[in-house]
Amino acid sequence: MQKVNAVQNNTGQSASVLQRIKRVPPVAYMLIVIIAAFSFMDPHYLSFSNFRNVLIQATPLMIVAFGQTCIVLTQGTDLSLGAQVSFVTVFTVFLAQRGIILEVAMLISIVCTMLIGALNGLIVAKGNIPPFIATYGMQNIVNSISLLLTAGSSIFYSSFTYRVVTETTILFIPLMVWVAAAVFIVVWIVLRKTKFGTNIYGLGGNREALVLAGISPVKCLIKTYAFAGMIAGIAGVITLCRVESGQPIVATGWEFQAVAATLLGGTSLREGKGGVTGTIFGVLLIRIIKNGLNVIGVQSIFQNAIIGSIVLAAIIIDAVVRIRSKE
Repeated sequence: MQKVNAVQNNTGQSASVLQRIKRVPPVAYMLIVIIAAFSFMDPHYLSFSNFRNVLIQATPLMIVAFGQTCIVLTQGTDLSLGAQVSFVTVFTVFLAQRGIILEVAMLISIVCTMLIGALNGLIVAKGNIPPFIATYGMQNIVNSISLLLTAGSSIFYSSFTYRVVTETTILFIPLMVWVAAAVFIVVWIVLRKTKFGTNIYGLGGNREALVLAGISPVKCLIKTYAFAGMIAGIAGVITLCRVESGQPIVATGWEFQAVAATLLGGTSLREGKGGVTGTIFGVLLIRIIKNGLNVIGVQSIFQNAIIGSIVLAAIIIDAVVRIRSKE
């Protein structure tokens, strides 16, 4: 009897391990392969300094991608997030130049991106307009505002705060990376442990059930887009500290990279399934590929094509694995 129980326990443990392995997005394994390949091509690739550089480069995009993940979970996309990041760098400097304390200007800018996000949600929910179209329009509006405020060029404001954010390290890890970790924890808790997070999953997975439960999809969408806007605002502050100026096009294209990272991380556009943990792997894949190509000396004119091909291959592999796991 004891032998039978032991066999059953071992079988159960094996099944549990297999289930955990299946939960790991394929992009994580692809990440290991990519790192191994670059390490083979350049022995210095795995150095701590290079790993630190990758984290620093990935931090702003990773924060944006956390917000994008929330939107994708509702079966939507926010194409204005990159524009919101650029806007924060511009508007913060614009306010600081006019006598407002830089830190206060940062908070005001984050509030503005929350309002932009809320407006996006209102247009999508009340206007019944596809998120892609609504947020693409908002992207152009926000970009235009940034360009108008700067007359099409960068604007500057000198502050010691920039260096505090970019040069401070805790346990050899830059402060901005810890900020990204804090944002991850907050978003993970919101999605997994709160009613608001449950409603976000419900918007993408079973919107009719939300209505039957007496929950307003309109209010929930507005809150979700506002939440993503706030996260983009935080990414904008981090970006400002890195570039030390207001740059109206500094985050151009980040919204598409954030969507790619979200999908690479296993979040579904159709089923309301996934989460921010996988998004981390997606962002790291994109940034590690770009970093590795720079380290081994690949010309920039070829990098976009290589990155695009690898990202597309990873998404296809992920889709195939998901289809087979359902069979």
